[in-house]
Amino acid sequence: MAKAETTAATTRAPRGAKPAAQAFLAALDSVPEAARSAVVKAAQVMIRDELKNRREKLKTSTTKEKARRPAAAKRAPKTSVPEVAEPVAATPAKRRSRKQAGARAAA
Repeated sequence: MAKAETTAATTRAPRGAKPAAQAFLAALDSVPEAARSAVVKAAQVMIRDELKNRREKLKTSTTKEKARRPAAAKRAPKTSVPEVAEPVAATPAKRRSRKQAGARAAA
C-alpha cells in the first residue's frame, strides 16, 4: 500500500497545471478565511461541471462531423471470400529457330 502512495506522489503533472493551480490559489487568497473551504468546494464543482460540458460538446461535434462526411469516402468492407483466379491455358513449348533445330540435328 505504501508503494501506491509514493507512485501517486511522484507522478508529474501535465503541462500547464502549475500556472492554473497558482492562479486558483492566488484568487483564493482574496477570499476571507472563514468562507475559503466553501468557496473551494463550490469552485471544484463548477470546474468539474465545465469540463464535463466541454467534453460532451466535443463529443457531439465529432459525431456531427462524422455524419457530414460523404458516404463514398468510406471504404468498402473487405470480403472474406477470396477471388478465384481464372485458369491459365497451357502455354505451347517455346519455338526454336531453324538455326537451333539444325544445330541439334547435326550434334
